[in-house]
Amino acid sequence: MATQVLAAAQRWLLGLMMACYVLAGVFPGPGEWLRGLTLRLPVGGAVLPLPALLLAVMLVNAGLGARVRDLGTALRRPLRLAVGVVANALLPAVVLPAVALCLRSWPDPQEVEALLVGLMLVLAMPVAGGAATWGQQAGGNVPLAVAMVMGSTLLSPFTVPLGLRLTGFLVGPGGIGGLDDTARLDKIAGAGVGTFALASVVLPALVGIALRTLLGERRIAPLMPSVKAVNLVNILLLCYINAAGALGRAVAHPDPDLFVLALGMSGVVCCLSFLLGRWMSVWTRCESPDSVSLTFAAGMNNSSAAAVLAAVWFSHRPEVLLPVLAYSLLQKVTAGAVGGRLSSEGGVVDRSAREAGPVPAGTREGR
Repeated sequence: MATQVLAAAQRWLLGLMMACYVLAGVFPGPGEWLRGLTLRLPVGGAVLPLPALLLAVMLVNAGLGARVRDLGTALRRPLRLAVGVVANALLPAVVLPAVALCLRSWPDPQEVEALLVGLMLVLAMPVAGGAATWGQQAGGNVPLAVAMVMGSTLLSPFTVPLGLRLTGFLVGPGGIGGLDDTARLDKIAGAGVGTFALASVVLPALVGIALRTLLGERRIAPLMPSVKAVNLVNILLLCYINAAGALGRAVAHPDPDLFVLALGMSGVVCCLSFLLGRWMSVWTRCESPDSVSLTFAAGMNNSSAAAVLAAVWFSHRPEVLLPVLAYSLLQKVTAGAVGGRLSSEGGVVDRSAREAGPVPAGTREGR
């Protein structure tokens, strides 16, 4: 019975996330209280906010779902892997200037700044674990997709600060907004974001991989249903907590033009990311399974990590969360549409995807 409930919840994950967003807009108080909870670590007296802890647990689960043999298989063809990781890392540099140019005439530079920072946080994040799942359903190369997720994760302590500095340039005195918040963006980029990515993204994922290696496939297999349940609860709880600040304020002080702008630009950027991934797969002449994996690697980013980072470092600007939350939903809708199109183009699912078996539960993150 529990297995059936869990399977149904995964099928309706998008609807459940929408319900969490509605709940956060109507009853934001509990979410804001949960976001304020912290855990004091025994080493060095560091303080870990609850959203960062939930994100770390999610990334441990993702690491548990990464088969080491899959990573080894992908490393035998390093060019495809490098293209996918580099495509994900360079997305902010390609997309953000185009978005900034489109928004030059928007009358409120504060809204432009919030939108650019939110989109940057998503685009600078590593490939979402869900890219492996969606890619498998469309006939992609699953080992390659998993390797892209892990490769981009390892690069995140470098790519996220670079993305922040790029955004600071675009919205600073010489950029589109002419704002004075550039110093804050540079300070965060230099001091906190790289450490955040290392502690909350990279290390938990490596811990999960190490645990899977130490325990072995036989011992891990019985634990996967529990991992799946914890992951699902984490996803929905993070959705509610992260949305509470932004959507609660949006309901209390409605700003329809900002809401429509965030939704529209997030949709455009999401579609553009998938199109860039598809174009790169054609340009590099990837075989069909590799092409599918590259498309999803470029199109799907870890929006949960972006939302936690926005809630922690930009709590004074809750509107920064709006494009992050919009992107989180829209990339799933886009992934479903792209997956259906690629499946119809590819015909039969590639043998490599079938041999890899179902993507383990830990990698099915709902971002």
